[in-house]
Amino acid sequence: MLNLTKIKVPKKYEDRIETIEHDEDGYWVYLNYGWYWDDHGLHTIVEDTQAAILRRIRETKPCNCERCMKGLQGVEI
Repeated sequence: MLNLTKIKVPKKYEDRIETIEHDEDGYWVYLNYGWYWDDHGLHTIVEDTQAAILRRIRETKPCNCERCMKGLQGVEI
C-alpha cells in the first residue's frame, strides 16, 4: 500500500489498497485487484474527508469481476 496522505489505515485493510492520495478534488483510494467498495463494483473511492474515506474502506468487499480476475493472474488489462 502506498499512502501519500496522513490517513492511518487499520492493518487489516492495508492489503485491499494500492494507493491513497489527496488532491484538490479530495481523497482518492485505488483498490487492489480483488476488491471493490459499492454495489456498482467501483474499484476507486473518492471522498472529501478522511473520515469518509475510512468508512468506505471498511465497506470494501471481495471482487471477482473479469478485470480483477485477470489482474490477479498477472494478465495485462
